[in-house]
Amino acid sequence: MNPKSPEDPFDEFMFLSGDLEELFEAHKPFGRPETGFLAGRSMKPAADVFESPEGLEIHLEVPGVSMDDLDISVEGERLVVSGHREFVKDFPNEEYLRLERGFGSFRRVFEIPSGVEASDLEACLEQGILTIKVKCRPLPIHSINSREGFE
Repeated sequence: MNPKSPEDPFDEFMFLSGDLEELFEAHKPFGRPETGFLAGRSMKPAADVFESPEGLEIHLEVPGVSMDDLDISVEGERLVVSGHREFVKDFPNEEYLRLERGFGSFRRVFEIPSGVEASDLEACLEQGILTIKVKCRPLPIHSINSREGFE
């Protein structure tokens, strides 16, 4: 299975926008301001996807997000994880000189084998890592005559 997932078409634009923003931020003495168009970072949790003997396993970094703020669903051959992390101003009486933590809404989409249903998912959130186990049914094996097509 290809670990690259189908994404929102604007995801690549957001990455490019972030790269350009970092380029311009390098010329400011203390980084980004607290307010304005370039304030804060949008949230796109980093993901690791790998195969296990039982199926697929997906790990998403979602620090500061509770299970109540997450929605995990199956849409055809896609696993959709969406959620929201609120911006919490740790120092309400102070002005930030740099703000790098991501906040806001996010949505990640992962390709999964056909036939997977919501009941095939197990999810747990521990220490800011969301682990989703996708139980995949084994594919039927068809025998092929190795001489077919060569005669």
